Amino acid sequence: MATKLSVSLLLIALTGCAPELVSRPNDAGPAVDQGDLQPDLGAPSDTAEAADRGASADAGAGPDVTPSVDAPVSADSPAGDDLGAPARDAGFEADAGQAPADTGPVGVDTAVEPSTPPLPATPGPHRVAVWTGAVSGSSGNARVFYPMGASGRDAFPLVVFAHGFQLGVNNYDGLLTHVASHGYVVASVDYPGSLLRVDHREVSTALRNVRRAFAMQSVPGFPALAQVDASRAAAMGHSLGGKGAVMAVLDDPTAFVAAVALDPVDDNPAPGGSVSETAPSVAPERMGALRTPLALFGSSQGRCTTLGTSCAPESSNYLRFAAAAPSMTPSALYPLLNFGHNDFVDSNCGFQCNLCARGAAPLDSRVAALRGLSVAFLQRFARGDLRYQPFIDGEGRAALVRANTLWNGVASALPACR
Repeated sequence: MATKLSVSLLLIALTGCAPELVSRPNDAGPAVDQGDLQPDLGAPSDTAEAADRGASADAGAGPDVTPSVDAPVSADSPAGDDLGAPARDAGFEADAGQAPADTGPVGVDTAVEPSTPPLPATPGPHRVAVWTGAVSGSSGNARVFYPMGASGRDAFPLVVFAHGFQLGVNNYDGLLTHVASHGYVVASVDYPGSLLRVDHREVSTALRNVRRAFAMQSVPGFPALAQVDASRAAAMGHSLGGKGAVMAVLDDPTAFVAAVALDPVDDNPAPGGSVSETAPSVAPERMGALRTPLALFGSSQGRCTTLGTSCAPESSNYLRFAAAAPSMTPSALYPLLNFGHNDFVDSNCGFQCNLCARGAAPLDSRVAALRGLSVAFLQRFARGDLRYQPFIDGEGRAALVRANTLWNGVASALPACR
């Protein structure tokens, strides 16, 4: 969470109150903010296949695997926690054990034409397990979501995810379980830092090194290593982690085939922080070199202040990244309307999430759009499925604008700050 010096953050530091970290995959995230201008990102174009040049990396200590209450794993089974059927929020239902139909966000008809699949906003066909263990590059244990029951012939693209400032690897289980249910291995990774200092360059380093570890098949104890396709890896993250995902594809354009940034913020979130060598500005300074397809999610309420501070100020929010992105690079802009900066996080992340302005409940349609558009973008650029192009720049996206799920770019249409 990108937030400036505030009374609340100092209280956290002084009282030792840590953010409540949640591991339940059913929770939907809170809302996000957005700016007043919608830049012209240009028409997407086909992306070149990324080369896999990972170097060898050592993995750390063995994994911490806890059997699931709902679906225990036997002592001699190599599988991790079974999260059971993928996460469901209010308004979504699917029969257990069956692949649910993708019907899109609540109240939105997303079957735009016969050749275009529905928005993948409901859980995918795969049951999902989670493994927690050491992965070289993650400063703490990584949390890896993966499809269960895969055969040796199955290969799932890798998604490496970085959390926001002062949040953790288990604060995004709902979203990451959803992505994994559609056939992806999703590694939620940690990076060094504290309330008072975090080196933004280390977020990029963590993402790239974890991808390299999977590419080199060097993740001891992970039960589905043979099913990971690190040559089709995507970098993903929220807030500071979103900025880190953009930095990762700029630092090594060959490492990832796509990037997904959830309300990225290009400032220094530490109390009293400012742009520096360890917290460099990316937009616009480095965006001209972007060659990797990029999805930018924003939040209409992130610009709003709580306790005198904005978690995603207009001077450094997702729109700055979008305005600086080169038109030749495939890009998608998804500003979620009436959504808050921490609505991307699982809903019960505690006091930490209340430090940012929130969107108006219920959030079901926007959370569904977040999940569905994340998968659609990955299907288009990690799997090369052209059928999902309408959700990048066509009728699929336009339908969500008409439904007031995505902001239309008109400043007067922004919800008032509360």
